[in-house]
Amino acid sequence: MKTVYALRLSMMVIPLIAGCSINSGQNTHPLAISNEYDAIIPELLEKRTVPGIAFAVIQDGEVILTRSYGYSSMEPAALVSDTTRFNIGSVSKTLTAWGVMKLVEEGVIKLDVHVDQYLTRWHIPKSEYDNRLVTIRRLLNHTSGLSTYPINESLNGYPAGTSLPSIEEALSRVYPVFGNLRVIEQPGENYHYNNGNYIILQLLIEDVTGIPFHEYMDSIVFTPLGMKHTGYTNSNDVATGYDENNQPYTTYDYVERGSGGVLTTAEDLALFLCAIDGDGDLKPGRGILKPETVDIMLTPTLETRGLSGLGYQINLLRKFGYFIGHEGANEGFRSIFLFDPQKHSGLVILSNSDKGGRIFAEIICLWTKWAEIELAYPCPEPVEPQIACYF
Repeated sequence: MKTVYALRLSMMVIPLIAGCSINSGQNTHPLAISNEYDAIIPELLEKRTVPGIAFAVIQDGEVILTRSYGYSSMEPAALVSDTTRFNIGSVSKTLTAWGVMKLVEEGVIKLDVHVDQYLTRWHIPKSEYDNRLVTIRRLLNHTSGLSTYPINESLNGYPAGTSLPSIEEALSRVYPVFGNLRVIEQPGENYHYNNGNYIILQLLIEDVTGIPFHEYMDSIVFTPLGMKHTGYTNSNDVATGYDENNQPYTTYDYVERGSGGVLTTAEDLALFLCAIDGDGDLKPGRGILKPETVDIMLTPTLETRGLSGLGYQINLLRKFGYFIGHEGANEGFRSIFLFDPQKHSGLVILSNSDKGGRIFAEIICLWTKWAEIELAYPCPEPVEPQIACYF
């Protein structure tokens, strides 16, 4: 699994659901940005040979716009639709963090207790460092001191429909270069983004609840938020992922679901995103988490050099303040969400291509212009299909 840390140069009406709704589209404000997207994105997909993309815009706790363009599969040809699901890679971590924080609120686990205290099927291997300093908080914010999965050694992906090893077997895997997952520096001292942190958290949830991870996440997070197209199992509505040459990848299921295995739609992920926003009667957490818990998760910490909260990344693209978000990448898929707490505005983008990130910039530029958000690195004016925004 690859994770992108910052954006680079290359790079319907329904009832109220869990306090978050889809706007009917009659508001001319979102319609204006919708028309702009319709004007440029088909050309961008063709010019940069990206098969498909889906995205959603949220404002003041509501999903006000969803759009999809291009192909979910090029052969046989199938268009991306509102119900097309994408693998969102490391954005999965943010959802896992909600599952963990629910257990914290219920008193089942404590943030600053060493995680090994709760684990039964696997334990962090002994090393020269004190494993008792590997706390749940430090797993959530990537300051655990654990060794990092190298980007040239993929996680445990298996062809869809085949038998998967257990999560403890995955955690015990020894890589040719990387070795095994272990503590290699003093926990709490440095921030190193690491898939291994969230694989352990996946195991933690199963060990303390006795419930399979996917069942727990569906009952605690997905179903309460109305995320009816979200899960971890591949099906016919999942887009095909494509490489740089538009060749299809094998469809994989991942053992490490907590780190990068979520399959979802742009609308579902937008429903999750707007659940952190508070406006009027809508409260952050939407009854799943307390508003104060959400606030803790969204707050950048000194230990992470201000780059991370608990399950959320801090993006400094904003001229004044910062965006809250996360990015993700697995073979054939790219994803990102951004939320501006000052403007109560957010954006979700999903693509089924290794090249998908190359048109994210234009989509983000139009959104920030529409929401009147000033960026640290301005977008071209006006946004033109052949010019990328540089972040």
